[in-house]
Amino acid sequence: MVVRKTYHCNNQILEWEWSSDNPLMPYPYWTSCYLIDGLLIDSGAPAGENDLKEFVNSLNPSQMIDKCFITHTHEDHAGGAHMLNTEFGIPIYTSDKALNLLKRGNIYPEYRQVAWGLKLLPVNAEIIDKPIITKSKKYNFELFPMSGHAPELNALIEKDQQWAFVADAVQPKYKMIFGKNSDIQEDISLICQSLSKLYDFTEGMDNLLIFSAGNGVLQGREFIKVKMEEIENLRIQAHEYHGELQKEGYSGKKLIRKLIRNLFGKESIIEQLTQGDLSRENLIISLIKWEK
Repeated sequence: MVVRKTYHCNNQILEWEWSSDNPLMPYPYWTSCYLIDGLLIDSGAPAGENDLKEFVNSLNPSQMIDKCFITHTHEDHAGGAHMLNTEFGIPIYTSDKALNLLKRGNIYPEYRQVAWGLKLLPVNAEIIDKPIITKSKKYNFELFPMSGHAPELNALIEKDQQWAFVADAVQPKYKMIFGKNSDIQEDISLICQSLSKLYDFTEGMDNLLIFSAGNGVLQGREFIKVKMEEIENLRIQAHEYHGELQKEGYSGKKLIRKLIRNLFGKESIIEQLTQGDLSRENLIISLIKWEK
């Protein structure tokens, strides 16, 4: 296993990153937890449980975790929550939409087990529907719903500090999404809507920092606008190519394969590794379903 620790914003924020070093993985898949004044945002993957335990035990008294908020129920974000609650007595909080999903746990496909561990254990979580105040009362985090990647996903935003902890709701690049037969069903139109809402909500935050899961810190509110434009351009191109190819007689799988070539050059190797659950094909299908 591989662990990285990074301090941000004059040591106010400690980012703990974890990835499996399984040789079956083509490259590391990182997931992040962020610790701010006793608040831990997300809890990593099930396979990282022992490493997370080691991290918690290494904290000095001023850093100790007094609460954990789970942004959404995917195993790479909620995987350590059971251990934090049962072994350290740390209360686990989440949104109302995530509560029942956390309480029942999850067993997911083998390719995700390679990256994240065997299963998500049930979590004794509590609903929180008001701003989260950290233990020194220095920071006040608002819950901000951002569906698209997961229906229950909530980002945490600290307005005064201009911090947005978005988990997987904002990506550096949009090249593929989950779909097909996966229990994760991403919707690119909802992703773009969430980005738009975040952009509007953060108006006036000229020094906005966007803390992602495994992709580092994304700089500036303008970054959100660029991502919205990137997705909109993909949508326009997908619909234009789709119409042209239909006129040329393409349909079904042949049409989708041609669209992949036109937009991306080729399908990603990730499509094969995930049995099609995560692919460029899924992104194209979601773009085509998105009404003009």
